[in-house]
Amino acid sequence: MAPDATDALPGGHRQPSLRWRFWTRFGIAFVFGAVALRLVHYQAVVDTVERDVDIQLWSHLAAVKAQERFAADTLLDPHLRATGVFLADLPARPGSTPHVLGIGVPHIAPEQFRWFAGVWKRDGTRVDDLDLPAGLSWDAAWLDRLESIWTTADGRYRLAATAGGHDTVLVAGTPLAELAAAERQAAAFQVLTFVIWVPLLLGIAWLILSRALVPLARITATASRIRAGDFGERLDVSRADAEVAEMAGTVNDMLDRLDAIRTSQSRFNADLAHQLLNPVHAILLEASVDRDRPRSEEEVAAALVQIGGLARRIEGICEVLLAYARSAAVDPARLKAIDLEPVVVAAIDRIEPQAAARGITVVPPERAAVVKGDAALLEEVFLNLLANAVEHSPAGGRVEAVVRSEATGYRVAIVDHGSGVAAADLPVLFERFHSGKPLGGHGIGLALSRLIARSHGGDIFYEPTPGGGATFVVRFPAGR
Repeated sequence: MAPDATDALPGGHRQPSLRWRFWTRFGIAFVFGAVALRLVHYQAVVDTVERDVDIQLWSHLAAVKAQERFAADTLLDPHLRATGVFLADLPARPGSTPHVLGIGVPHIAPEQFRWFAGVWKRDGTRVDDLDLPAGLSWDAAWLDRLESIWTTADGRYRLAATAGGHDTVLVAGTPLAELAAAERQAAAFQVLTFVIWVPLLLGIAWLILSRALVPLARITATASRIRAGDFGERLDVSRADAEVAEMAGTVNDMLDRLDAIRTSQSRFNADLAHQLLNPVHAILLEASVDRDRPRSEEEVAAALVQIGGLARRIEGICEVLLAYARSAAVDPARLKAIDLEPVVVAAIDRIEPQAAARGITVVPPERAAVVKGDAALLEEVFLNLLANAVEHSPAGGRVEAVVRSEATGYRVAIVDHGSGVAAADLPVLFERFHSGKPLGGHGIGLALSRLIARSHGGDIFYEPTPGGGATFVVRFPAGR
């Protein structure tokens, strides 16, 4: 398959290729999904770090409070901070739960942020402080924020306050600039990995999809060779996946049927040309004889009779061909429930003059049978079978139409007691342009009858009549 984004269609139109459309839609869905996932991940990291910063602040404040209570003389001693006294694992704020820090971004750790602390009397007198930022001093509003954590109005610091054991207020805090820097670092990490991984994964998806579509490329190449005239070519299913192999097998079956139809149609055309050329040549011969020498009135009359017969033969072939074409176009969905008895009787009425001329009795069916079908086409079937039966029956004979029910439907048998069908004719009995009539014929009747029967979901079979003769059985599925 070509790597172009579009494939040419008949008429010059351009249609996006299956690979391009799938990859584009998959890429859009993947990018949106990746962006959404990273936004959620980034927000989860930020929320986790901010929550853990509050936990650390409360831990620092608890350490200061413990230091004030049990070792007030060493309160906020910088040397003790270096030894980790103020980072002691004291109970966190009630209701809080420690969290894993820096999900997906392991270098973000709230305990690594700078922090500061201060102790004031309730009247604002400073007792002690550690690394207190310049400009941050006692604020009477802190008295209303005891046992809570908040961000200053200017957004620069995160503070936590609690009441001390000596009528004091203890405050711990951390600069938010470091937290903002950590959040920017987390955002940069997400963007960087997105820029690296998404194109890489989309490229891998393109390669996988291209590999998956290789069987379709082979199918396209095979179809091109078939279109170029290599009708014996078939799709290779040996290296295809199950889904493609199933589709290719169905296409191969269709190609086999089309090839059989093409071969049959070619033979049919040749046979038809041969059948039509014989009477046409005879007519031309009569015309050339009349042109070469004068003929008497009796000879002219005899020639006209012969030409009329040849013309009627051509007319009969054309009528049968029209019926043949009509039967091939039958839509099974448009067939209606009909009673076969009046259809057979109508065919008998049409053949009655021919039968009466030879003293042959035609017996109509004695029971009804409802099937789904086209009455006009089925009448042609029974007319052909009755004509054959009358023509092969001895003078004064008898032809019977017998209707019987079967487990799956009905059978209509046209029975004669004539010469029957020779064993040599049985293999080609239903082939087109094969005629076993004593006086010759176009040989389309039985082939046409079988085609019509099969288009109605049934079929035609030959059976020898007990005691001599031929029986042609037409089977139909039940109409209701």
